[in-house]
Amino acid sequence: MFVAAISFLTLSCSQTTTSFLSQTSEPTEGNQSGELSKNQIAELKWLQYADPKADANLAIQKQDFTLLAFAGRVTSFPGIDNKSSTLSLQCGYRLLANSGDELRSENELKFRKQLYQYSATYNQLVAAACQKKVTNTIRTSP
Repeated sequence: MFVAAISFLTLSCSQTTTSFLSQTSEPTEGNQSGELSKNQIAELKWLQYADPKADANLAIQKQDFTLLAFAGRVTSFPGIDNKSSTLSLQCGYRLLANSGDELRSENELKFRKQLYQYSATYNQLVAAACQKKVTNTIRTSP
């Protein structure tokens, strides 16, 4: 009976793995055609309703000074000039999904521009607050 239970579990797991792999490979194949996959569209849909100023102010209230960064061959920080390396060390950063170097369609370009604009506004506000906090911390330290 124990052997039968193990055989059943093994068979079930192998079928689950197969169906999961087939589901994850479909968006990749669709993405090669140059269109955004359903997952990418869902991940970027929040941009339509996002308010970078309100989001930045909320993060600042929570003392979260993490900057938004674009992933690529070189990490970039929209809205931040050449001080980005110092700020990223002081404030921290997180890489944005779907922000790599490769663009395959007009839709991806459209979303990327929106993501860049959102990140630039957000980063400018959060970076200013982070710099202010760092400056105040240095002044109050003995």
